[in-house]
Amino acid sequence: MAKKKKAMDIGAASDVKTKEKKCLTSEEIINALKKDKELNKLVIDPETMKYEWLNTNVISLNLVFGGKIRGGIKKGAITSIAADSQLGKSLIGYNVLQSAYRSGMACVVIDTEHAINLDILKQLGIDLSKIVIYQTSKINELKQIFARINHGKSREESLNTFVLMDSWGPIVEVQVLEKAEEASSSVNMSAPKFKNELANIINACGNTTFIINHVYASLEMYGEKVKIPGGKRLFFNSDSIGLCSSAAKYKDAQDNILGKVVTVGVKKGRGAKEFLKTQYLIRLDGGLDPFFGLLDDAIDSGCVFKPQNGYYARTDYDVDKSTGEVTKMWKESELYCAAFWVPLYRDQKFVDFMEDRFSFVNAKLISSQVNVMDLIDGAIEITDESLPTMAADEEEQFRREYGDENEDAELDGTGIFQKYSAEEIAEAEAARKNEKKVYLSEGDDDEDNQDMVEV
Repeated sequence: MAKKKKAMDIGAASDVKTKEKKCLTSEEIINALKKDKELNKLVIDPETMKYEWLNTNVISLNLVFGGKIRGGIKKGAITSIAADSQLGKSLIGYNVLQSAYRSGMACVVIDTEHAINLDILKQLGIDLSKIVIYQTSKINELKQIFARINHGKSREESLNTFVLMDSWGPIVEVQVLEKAEEASSSVNMSAPKFKNELANIINACGNTTFIINHVYASLEMYGEKVKIPGGKRLFFNSDSIGLCSSAAKYKDAQDNILGKVVTVGVKKGRGAKEFLKTQYLIRLDGGLDPFFGLLDDAIDSGCVFKPQNGYYARTDYDVDKSTGEVTKMWKESELYCAAFWVPLYRDQKFVDFMEDRFSFVNAKLISSQVNVMDLIDGAIEITDESLPTMAADEEEQFRREYGDENEDAELDGTGIFQKYSAEEIAEAEAARKNEKKVYLSEGDDDEDNQDMVEV
């Protein structure tokens, strides 16, 4: 009986101690976490952390990927570009590789297409003996490469390692090759799962990675004409994605083809606003033009104007401020040079205009200014100030976004732009069924995951 009472007394004393235990404040909890030696290597210091960028050497692309004139590829993150064949994807990758090399980063190239152009790399001033080039498209070997690159590296060392992967499309699993040896006709349905795992590994490594990807034609009647293949994880893990949607021949006055103008948009952006589009030029005699793509924006900003048809002038550089007389006029064929554009790239008015258009730098979060619960509780005054709404001329905005071929599109009663009548849609659906083909898909909405079968 005495032992039982003693046990009860001990239990009661334990309860008292538990109740008397001081509850830590939030500040004490945070300080304890910061002092944890095991986890300290994972803590970031907001005071010293800063974002750095690798220049693409094409200002319009710097804006697409980073939202800034001096933007481009964010260090320590995954950036990708998706485009059809022969739209300059590899050239863009080589430009970024040059920037990484010149900045002193450790540079690695993974050539999955067996198509790397070493002559171009040499022209860009890259000493091939000072970089590493891997050639493989096997997913197990790619995982091993990233694991070995980062084995034993600190976060800073991984961030300062640049990896160019050209490209994401040809990646295959070992199982596919084994089936090929067996002359199997079965279709691989698991590619996106393996690519998703690889994308997560790349993200976990924390390198500065630029991934080149492809596109495939969308089967959908509405929306974007192309989609990005290769699993969803690469999309989720990318800091920014540029999507090239179209290309046009670039000709001189004599109708000679000088190159190709490519339209590129912000498909995903943590540093640039989504849906915005611009252009870059691939010259047949010199590759990517660093000065093309922003003429319309320069005019919209007021930094450039047309003194007469076919000629351009810069407001602050080609005009006598005392008389207002235009001192120099430029033909469009003369525009794309350092003499015309570099002063504008330095001009704060032009820089602010472009970065206000592309980046979130000057955007103010609504939640930083308005708290709905404070309004409900009467803690702050209610005002009738409304938020911006869609542009009044929605149809014009739609045409700018999707092109002149859609100028017969109309806004239907549901608020959706409808290019075709109900009868035309029904006719198209019937025609599609008559083809007697359907697409079966599992998992991701992805061309790697689709199999066309007869029915």
